[in-house]
Amino acid sequence: MVIRNRTLAQLDYIAGNTIIRFTETDPALLQVDAVVEEQDTNLILGKSPVIMDTIESFPSLVKKMEQQIRETPGNVIVKQSMPKRLIAIIYDVEHTPICKESWIAEALQNILTQCKENKIKTLAMPLLGTSYGKLKKGIIMQLLQDSLIQNRQQHLKKILIYQTLTSALLSLHE
Repeated sequence: MVIRNRTLAQLDYIAGNTIIRFTETDPALLQVDAVVEEQDTNLILGKSPVIMDTIESFPSLVKKMEQQIRETPGNVIVKQSMPKRLIAIIYDVEHTPICKESWIAEALQNILTQCKENKIKTLAMPLLGTSYGKLKKGIIMQLLQDSLIQNRQQHLKKILIYQTLTSALLSLHE
């Protein structure tokens, strides 16, 4: 059951045992146990484009790229920091389209599994796939709610949905 409750001009969702709240606060400033970040199969997407000088030769860079092991869409990599970082592999820049709903659904299941295993109570995350992948926000919210209802998390009490700079800029043009 999903309950929508308007308080102080803020829209909250309850799915399973978890409250979902939207925030405009920078995820680095949120008091949470873990933060989800979007990433692609080659781990090349960043928060902002930066061109860096390199001292490596072009042939050595090509060799490194050929030896790189690609991640699988839907996987989640856990970085043991404070707060924990959950890197959701949801984009494949070598694929068209670069993002699929099925990858998001699998990543959400893996995120919830990590929340259970790591006893995460509060989680900050973007609406996966809506920045670079241009998936519809309503569809992603439904996938998230369905995942929470199916899993009935005992530990995860609150999810704060933050907007990345990219998704905020893109939403200006929607």
